[in-house]
Amino acid sequence: MGSISRFLALEGNIRVLAAQTLISQVGFGMFYVIWQPYLLSTGITLSQLGLVQTMINVSTGLGLFLWGYISDRYGRKPVVVAADACRIMAMIALIASKSFPALIAFAFLIGFTAMFQMGNPGRNALIAESVDSTRRATALSTLLALSQGMSTLMASAGGYIALTMGYTPILYATLVSDILGFTLLFFIKETHKPGVGSASSPIEKLRRALLPEPGNLNLYAIMLVQGFGYAVAYSLFYGALTDYRGFTTLDLGLMSTSFNLVWALGSIPLGKLSDRLGRRRMLFGSLVMGMVTILGFILFRSPAAYILFNGVSAIDICFWMPSWTSLLVEIVPQDKRSTIMGKLDAYGRIGAVPAPWLAGVLLEGYGFNAPLYVQVATLTLGMALILRIRDPGAGSAPRG
Repeated sequence: MGSISRFLALEGNIRVLAAQTLISQVGFGMFYVIWQPYLLSTGITLSQLGLVQTMINVSTGLGLFLWGYISDRYGRKPVVVAADACRIMAMIALIASKSFPALIAFAFLIGFTAMFQMGNPGRNALIAESVDSTRRATALSTLLALSQGMSTLMASAGGYIALTMGYTPILYATLVSDILGFTLLFFIKETHKPGVGSASSPIEKLRRALLPEPGNLNLYAIMLVQGFGYAVAYSLFYGALTDYRGFTTLDLGLMSTSFNLVWALGSIPLGKLSDRLGRRRMLFGSLVMGMVTILGFILFRSPAAYILFNGVSAIDICFWMPSWTSLLVEIVPQDKRSTIMGKLDAYGRIGAVPAPWLAGVLLEGYGFNAPLYVQVATLTLGMALILRIRDPGAGSAPRG
């Protein structure tokens, strides 16, 4: 058992986060499948759903800036605990009312956590700092595998429950499992002891908090382009499949099961491959898988094909997430690490801000495939930008 734990980097904070992830994903594994169909069931239009998604993108960007700064200034643990508390409040807002203002409140809170279908910069920094550099991508991949493994079990169940019993049981299960997982976060050990703050002026601090660093402009360009492209293609994807293709919640559940199963099975092997081969190759491979996915969605129409290509899209994530986080840890000093992680992800969300609106316009004006063609263009541009990345090599120490 000890050798397995070492192989998977399951030690200390990683073990606590693994337990918390397994518990919270019981509910969220179902919730990811049904949240867009549920919102549409309250009577809002596809355009209003686009506004909800836009609010999620805006508040996520705000959260990424704020959590990254707080994490570097005050430590990783306070951010992890506070962000998870915001997620619980988001679910309470969603359960409490079906009014459109309540849905906007849910959108703001769930986005502000910077944990809705993405990684919080404080949490990512905590994970990366809890293991040595040779197992960094492995630790990240192990947690992703556990998260997606549980989601695999729950996604189809969520689609079936929604079809036979309605959405309410899933909402309450999500709230309860998140509260239970939240209690484990207090057992986390802090990994970052902040030093004395700089004597810079408030304006200079604000500039540093918001503007890209000159040496990292290519990374910010990648995030802006990919944030825009993926959001145009996927921000209204499940809702559009329901409205335009007649997919049921069971079909969506099977798509999520395919995605989660491939992500769960692929995360650890590809994380270890990233530790061996370096980051740039893996990031380029991610965009190649993204292109295969989007072309599959354009060329085929059946639920079976979408289940297959949704699984391919998980390979995209398996390549990207551990490699991107590991790359940043290896090129950014610790005292700026979480801030820059947050800023980069925030720029991705800034790129995504107009995307739900544009996706709605394209869907209504040109049909289902129109948003997907936008991502074909952004993936092509992203590949060119990836080739310009300086790869420090696996297991490298950050520059000082």
